[in-house]
Amino acid sequence: MDIAEIKHMLLHALTEDELVERLDKAKSQQEVYGILQELSYFTLTMEEFKQGIEALQNEEA
Repeated sequence: MDIAEIKHMLLHALTEDELVERLDKAKSQQEVYGILQELSYFTLTMEEFKQGIEALQNEEA
């Protein structure tokens, strides 16, 4: 999966209304990843997840 697809899936998943409160309370990337895995469409591997987070952080800088 290319980085654009990873970022798209990640942004969509991170804004799921049903998960926002739990995600806000998460203390680590591992915990966030575990919560996102509950979504049926979230198919990123941990490595892809980390790449997506890094790419999003780089865009903000």
